[in-house]
Amino acid sequence: MTSVGFVIVVLAALTANVDCVSYGDIQMCEVQYVKPGDDFQMACRSDHASSTRIYLPSEPVPTDEVLLAEGRREQGGYAERSTTINEYEDATLGVDDGIYTCVVQHGSDYNPIYSVAECRVIIVDLCVEAGCDDVEICEADYDAGTAECTCNYECPNVLDILCSDTCEVFWNECSMEEKVCVDKIARQRESDGFCPNREEPVLREIDEDIEVNYGEEITLNSGLVRDGTPWATIHWVFHPADGSDPHFLSVRELYQLTVSDDTLGVYKITLMHCMDAENAVRNEYRLALIKDPTTPPAPTTSPEPTDDPGELNFPHHVCTAFPGGVIEDFNSNPNYYDLSCTHILAADLMPAGSFYNPWFIYGTFDQLDGATSLMSMTFYHGSNIFEVQRGWLVITPDGSKAQLEEGVPLQLGATGCSVTFKEWHVHVVCAEFSAYYDGLMTGHVQLRGEAGPWELEKGPTNIGLCFDDQSGWRPNWQVGNQRDQCEVDVDKEPCVDHGGDCGAYITPEQVPGHSWTTCGYGTDAACAELNCGDTVASQTQQCVLEQANSANCELKQGGDVVGSGDNCPEDECEWFTLVVSRGCPQDHLPFDCS
Repeated sequence: MTSVGFVIVVLAALTANVDCVSYGDIQMCEVQYVKPGDDFQMACRSDHASSTRIYLPSEPVPTDEVLLAEGRREQGGYAERSTTINEYEDATLGVDDGIYTCVVQHGSDYNPIYSVAECRVIIVDLCVEAGCDDVEICEADYDAGTAECTCNYECPNVLDILCSDTCEVFWNECSMEEKVCVDKIARQRESDGFCPNREEPVLREIDEDIEVNYGEEITLNSGLVRDGTPWATIHWVFHPADGSDPHFLSVRELYQLTVSDDTLGVYKITLMHCMDAENAVRNEYRLALIKDPTTPPAPTTSPEPTDDPGELNFPHHVCTAFPGGVIEDFNSNPNYYDLSCTHILAADLMPAGSFYNPWFIYGTFDQLDGATSLMSMTFYHGSNIFEVQRGWLVITPDGSKAQLEEGVPLQLGATGCSVTFKEWHVHVVCAEFSAYYDGLMTGHVQLRGEAGPWELEKGPTNIGLCFDDQSGWRPNWQVGNQRDQCEVDVDKEPCVDHGGDCGAYITPEQVPGHSWTTCGYGTDAACAELNCGDTVASQTQQCVLEQANSANCELKQGGDVVGSGDNCPEDECEWFTLVVSRGCPQDHLPFDCS
């Protein structure tokens, strides 16, 4: 705190000197609330003052004997009506809070000779204490020391009619967000204009125990008999019988499986229309082995994990952000976008129909070696945030730099997620997804749970470029400041005149019957961008591209990422040193190249 000094304002003329009359009135606050970092004033008013001083909480106030002696020395003085104002800067908790004491000397001819008043200063962020949630607006009243969480969005009178995914019509997006604040029901823009005529789906309730034997082919029905307008939202969550963490299944109406130890457990399905969670249908299947099988159990059809990349676990939908502005979506379709600053890669606003634990994955892009490159991946998991930055720097939910050891998982607080550095990548594993970042230019998002042979359908609560760019209100799912350097061109065309043998990356589907497990289309498109016209991909970009292609293909098959490549340095420490040199400084590197 800095005291700016005090100002004495004379408010009235000289008063008469009358003996034996009480002039002890002092007006001073009893309590004053101040926000940390704000400037504030302390005022002390008296009708009869010959001198006034305000003591800080850290300053000792003279004793009664000393004050009485000082007053007696002020003989024949005149008392004036005055207000003393002290001004203080940058209020700091533990320094400026406490009791401020005002001492007014009235003069030896007055009774009492002096008066004392106190004011307690409380330094507090009332909005932090109020505990407003993310969508509420905190309205603080520091005069009264109160704060109120409101939904007073003060929306503009702008007509931009939209239909939300809850089948409601709003005049503009602000009015929709205000309604979210009021009733705490998540919404997003489903389409522009008025909503179509609503038609309810036909749903069947299911609560079933199924006894099975190893090797059986089972098809589970979600309970959707006939879809509605708009389409119903369907979420599948599998709770394994072995007690491991539940995970989401990337399916909609039907789920086909082969019975094995990995597929035994409870399957819970939530069906909603217009995101109406209160009237949702919640179905459940419980798969267990036949108690007294008449035949020996068949060998499990789900292979055990192996170091051999040729053998598969079950397939997953994977999205990859390649250098050059190419996003290969969850169905292996390559898409070229003008990317600048931060974009949503993938998100689920209501996983399993729950509003309280959404997840978002943001990608921040810049120019590296002359090409659009992924600079960082930011994860919002429930109310927790963490980030993986260029150079393999991990920022934990509490804002500190993670102390990673190669190959050792680090738990990230209450997120339920872990982060590991291995095989030239930072691995992020959460219940709903896994993510991988090469530390330079590329990142991968893998949806957890076994994926069926059909293409992934985007649900009403899914957004991001890994699904599509059909947002209607955020160009290329861009977020944050969209002015100046962050402007994007949604009509920008990919390169058509390029060199390099880019087509060599493309390979047919890796899992029979799963057409979306083809590999190389995103790599092919990125290769074209990096070798556009007379431009030739750098050695670093070639190494990155090889790693990204390999990782994308392996992750689709249920495998793992593998570092290195034909165009990468033979000495991994040479590559590690290059990667960390491109990022922010770290005191503790996640590898040992001493």
